[in-house]
Amino acid sequence: MAPDIDRVAEVPSVQPSKLASSSTAQSSYKVEPISELEKKQLFSRIEGKKLLVPDLISLLPGWRYGLHPDVDPVNEEIDEWLKTVKVEEVKKIKHRARGNYTWLTATYYSDAPKEKLLLLSQFLYWIFFWDDEIDTGGELTQDRQGTIKCCEETNQCVEDCLGPNPNFTPPPGSRPTVEMFYPILAEFRQSMGAVSVERLRKELHDYINGVSREQFVRQREILPTPAELFKMRCDDVGVIPSITQNEYAMDFELPQWIHEHEAMQEVIKEVTRLTILINDILSLQKEFRVGQVENMVILYMYHEGLTLEEALEVMLELIRKHYDLCTAAEQRVPKTGDAKLDADVQTYIVGCRDLAIGTAYWRYFKFHQVNANREVLLDMSYV
Repeated sequence: MAPDIDRVAEVPSVQPSKLASSSTAQSSYKVEPISELEKKQLFSRIEGKKLLVPDLISLLPGWRYGLHPDVDPVNEEIDEWLKTVKVEEVKKIKHRARGNYTWLTATYYSDAPKEKLLLLSQFLYWIFFWDDEIDTGGELTQDRQGTIKCCEETNQCVEDCLGPNPNFTPPPGSRPTVEMFYPILAEFRQSMGAVSVERLRKELHDYINGVSREQFVRQREILPTPAELFKMRCDDVGVIPSITQNEYAMDFELPQWIHEHEAMQEVIKEVTRLTILINDILSLQKEFRVGQVENMVILYMYHEGLTLEEALEVMLELIRKHYDLCTAAEQRVPKTGDAKLDADVQTYIVGCRDLAIGTAYWRYFKFHQVNANREVLLDMSYV
C-alpha cells in the first residue's frame, strides 16, 4: 500500500528571518521548465560552500543501532553470487565501489539469522542495480519508452513470482536486472506466509510504478515542489518492501488487521518519510556534483528562495516533526494480549525504525568523514 503523504505539503515553521511567509512561498512556486541559465544560477548559490550537518542520529532519540556480526562472511558470499549475475561487470564494479549493500542490509536486519542475510542483501543489490538504470545517469534516464518496457517486464516478474499462478522462469531475452530478480523473489515466495507475500507483491508494484512516474516528472524539466518530490520519493522508495521483509528476516507473519491499523500505517509512513529526509540530506553532496536538481534541500532553495543553510534547517525541523509523529503512532498500536503476537508487533516496529537509522549510519560511515560529534561536513564543490 503506497503511503498518502499529502499532509507534508506545509513547510514547518522556522525563524521568520529564515523563511519567506507562507503566502509568499505558496504563490512563488515556479511551474515553468527550469532553463539551463536558471539551473546554473541555482547551483552558483551552492558551489564552493561547506555545509556542516549536525548529528542526525541525535534527532531520533531512543532508536537503537545495530550491525549484524556476520556482515563480512556474507559479503564473501555476495562476491561469489555476483559472479553468476549477468549484469555488466562495469556496473558491478561501480556499485561495489560506491556502496557496500551487504553492510546496509546488516544495519537493517541486525538481529536476523545469518542464513537470511544473503537473500536480503541480494534484494538490495537488485534494487540499486535496477533503479540505477532509470535514475539520473542510467541507460534509460532519457529513454521513456525503454523505461516503460523495463517496468512492464519487472512488474511481470513480480506477478510471476508472487502472484496467484507462480512461475519462476524468466522469459527468454529478459533484461539482466529482471532475470536476476526471479530467483530472489522465488525464495521470498517459498519462505514467507501468504499474507506477507501478497503485501510484498503490492508494495513492489507500487515501487516499480513510482520509479516510472518520477522519471516522467524529471523529463518534463519542471522542478517539483519539495512537497511533491517528498510524496514521489515516499511512493517509489524501496523502504516499504524492505519493511515487509522484516517478516522474512525474523520469521513471523504480521496479521493483516494489525498491518492495516491506522497507527501501524502511520508508523510505516513516518519511517518512510524519515528515511527520505535523512537520505536527501546526506546525498546532497553527491547529487550536487552530478548536477541532479531533484533533492529536497535544493528544491527549498529554488522554490522558497532560501539559502543552503536555511534549507537544511527546514529539513532538520521536518525530521523532528516526523519523529514525533512516529513515536506518537507507536503508542497507539494495539496490544493483543497474545505474548508472541505482541512481541512480533514490537519486532516489526523496531524493524521499521532500523531502516531510517540504518540508512543514516550507512551513509555516514560509507560516504562521509564524521567528526567526534558525529557531524558531517558536506563539501559543495566539484572535484
